[in-house]
Amino acid sequence: MKNIDSKNKVFVNRTLNMNTIKLVGFDMDYTLVTYNVPAFEEKAYSIIKKKLINEFNYPKEIEDFVFNKDFIIRGVVIDTESGDFLKVNRYGFVRTASHGTKFLDYEEHKKKYGVRSIDFSDKRYYIVHTMFSKAEGCLFAQLVDYYDKIEKSPQYKRIFDEVRRCLNSAHFEPELKGDVVNNPEKYLIPDKRIVDALLKFRRFGKKLALITNSDYNYSTKVMEFCFGQFLKFQWQKVFDIIVVAANKPDFFTGRNFFLKVNPETGLLSNFYGALEWGGIYQGGNAAYLEKNFGIDPSEILYLGDHILGDVVTLKETIGWRTGLVVQELEQEVPILEKTQEIHKLIAKKMAEKEKLEDISLGYREKLWLKENASVNRQKWEEIKDKMMKLDDELRNLITESQAGFNPYWGEVMRAGNELSRFATLVERYACIYMSGIANLYYYSPYKYFRSQRRFLAHDPK
Repeated sequence: MKNIDSKNKVFVNRTLNMNTIKLVGFDMDYTLVTYNVPAFEEKAYSIIKKKLINEFNYPKEIEDFVFNKDFIIRGVVIDTESGDFLKVNRYGFVRTASHGTKFLDYEEHKKKYGVRSIDFSDKRYYIVHTMFSKAEGCLFAQLVDYYDKIEKSPQYKRIFDEVRRCLNSAHFEPELKGDVVNNPEKYLIPDKRIVDALLKFRRFGKKLALITNSDYNYSTKVMEFCFGQFLKFQWQKVFDIIVVAANKPDFFTGRNFFLKVNPETGLLSNFYGALEWGGIYQGGNAAYLEKNFGIDPSEILYLGDHILGDVVTLKETIGWRTGLVVQELEQEVPILEKTQEIHKLIAKKMAEKEKLEDISLGYREKLWLKENASVNRQKWEEIKDKMMKLDDELRNLITESQAGFNPYWGEVMRAGNELSRFATLVERYACIYMSGIANLYYYSPYKYFRSQRRFLAHDPK
């Protein structure tokens, strides 16, 4: 197979032999259907503002707020009671923090979060797991700033809950999705490679399932726009089974009944008996799907974009193989590839600094024992000067290495030099991950995806 461009690669956490996979399932939104994120989230943002004003009596001044497409990234933790936004490492320690849109400086951060890890079981914390949260996160941060100026003790939790309610209702009302349906070219990005990847799976004997939380009418409109222009037949025929309004993650854990969808009218009817290949259904559950078609959980691969709803819950409860779409990697992976030499230089200078630190400690020990104090102090000061110069060089190199990532939070998969909590979930629960479903186009449907050796602290470098 020819070399695959870095942004088009599939990354492997857990060995996955595609030869054993009989059914490949897909989410729709942000998985098979690629959204123009800034355009869609800006529309959601404007709807939430109007709802807050009209339904919750927020001041009309918030109409002047402007959407910032970069302020929220996946993995950011929102403290709904304090109005703080947190970038957290794999151990739950805060590495970057803001209050509203104002980032804490070193002393503020140290005082508030220096020795404190986050208890994610506490309901005060809301974790951004999907692109659909960019609008609400940005607006909540701006409202924190606004109410900090006019109230002594703002009720951040109430504000957050009302923003959430407005976003949830916007997804069920016609203005947001209706605009997508009426202006698909503004919000959706068709990609022929996605269609070709699915057709390749079919051609080599894989069964395909679409399992989405979106309703049938909306799914039909967006899939027709994204798939229809590349097909000579109806997009529905790409799939062996379609399940809409699946209510994930309950689809994977519950026992809801399937309803049958009339593909011509979208109307539902009660359904009893066996599922059929080629059928279109609503609701239902994974256990019945497996039993009905006689497929073992280990023979099913499901790919989605929501780390909890599409990956973690599924992996913990029913044992399907999992794949995650991390759209941000399309921009981030090429940056990492381009800055490899910078990272090597950082590692080299860090090794130099560590050697100087060890020498410095030797002089400190001699000073403590009052051995030849004047000479050893001079040498100690000389070593400290060298380390300060190295620190300046390292600071500049690290800044250079981060150019192109999110200007507020950096890489989605890292918190400083450590893995972010989001990356930890991806590593633990996603068998494979990629920047988009189009990446599968470059691999054989029988590909044996092998994980890399994980290096531990005691492994030779």
